Amino acid sequence: MNFFQLLGLGYKNYVKGILFLIQHKLYWFALFPLILFAGIYWLGLYFESIEYSIGYEIKSKAQGPETMREVTWKSVKMLFFDSLHIVFTKFTLYIVVIILSPILALLSERIEKILTGNQYKFGLRQLIHDIKRGMRIALRNILWEYTFIVIILGIASFFGGTIKNVLIFSIPVAIGFYFYGFAFIDYINERRRLNIQQSVYFVSKRKGLAIAIGSIYSIFFLSFFYVFRSYPTLPSATSTQLLWGSIIVITFILAAFAPILAITSATLSMHELVDLSKNEFAIKGEPNQFVPEDHDPDQVIEAKDLEEDA
Repeated sequence: MNFFQLLGLGYKNYVKGILFLIQHKLYWFALFPLILFAGIYWLGLYFESIEYSIGYEIKSKAQGPETMREVTWKSVKMLFFDSLHIVFTKFTLYIVVIILSPILALLSERIEKILTGNQYKFGLRQLIHDIKRGMRIALRNILWEYTFIVIILGIASFFGGTIKNVLIFSIPVAIGFYFYGFAFIDYINERRRLNIQQSVYFVSKRKGLAIAIGSIYSIFFLSFFYVFRSYPTLPSATSTQLLWGSIIVITFILAAFAPILAITSATLSMHELVDLSKNEFAIKGEPNQFVPEDHDPDQVIEAKDLEEDA
C-alpha cells in the first residue's frame, strides 16, 4: 500500500473501531483513560497554581528585606513546579500511552482474539515488560519529535511568509501525529516479537498508517485543551456559557475515548496488513464472527522477514 492508501486505512478503521467496540461491548475500557486524563490534567493545573502563588509571593516581597537563600529557594520551587506543570499538560498524550500501556495492550489482545482466536500468556513479568517498553517508546518518541522540531524551527528562521508558517505549524504537527501513531502500532509489533529497532523499521515503511492513527488521537486531545483554555475568556452570557460548557463535555469524552479508539484502529489495520492470525507466537484458537473487509493477504510480513530487511 502507498502512503495515501495507508492513511485511508487508518481513518477507515477509526470508524469501524467505534462499531467494533460497541458490537463487542468493549467501550467500558474508556473508563481507564477518562479517570487518568482527569487526574493528569488536574495535577497540571494544581502545579500551575502553586507556581503562580510562589511567583506572586516573590513579587509581593520584592521590596522587603529578604536573604539570598530565601530568594534562591523560592526560585527553585517555582522552577520545579513549572516543570511538573509542563510535564503533566504538554506531555499528556505520551503520559497516557505510558501509564495505560497494560490496559491498551490488554484491549489490543482482546480485539485480536475476536478477529483471529489468538491468545497470549499474561503474567506479572509481561505486565512489567509492557510498561517498560511503553516508557522506552514514549521517551524515544519525545526525544526524536522535539529534535526534529528544533531542526525545523532553525530552518524556518531562514524563510518568511507562507513558507515559514507551514514549516513552523504544519510540519511539527505532522511529526507529532507520526510518533503518537507509532506508539500504538508498537503494541501489535511487540506481540509479533519485533524488537524496538524492527518496529521502528516497520512503521517507517508505513508512515501513512501511523499519521492517520496519531492524528485523530492527538486532535481529540488538543481540541479539549483548546476549548478548556478558551472557556474563561468567553462572554458571560448564559447561552454562550451553556454552549461552550456542552462543547467542553463533548471534547472531554472524545479525549477519553481517543487512546481506546486509537489502539482499536491500530489493531484492525495491522490485521488487514499482516494477517495477525499467522502470528507464530500466539496460542491459536477459534476467531469470532467479525472479519475485517479489504484484507490483503499479499501484505503479510513476518518478523523474520523484517530481521532480514534490517
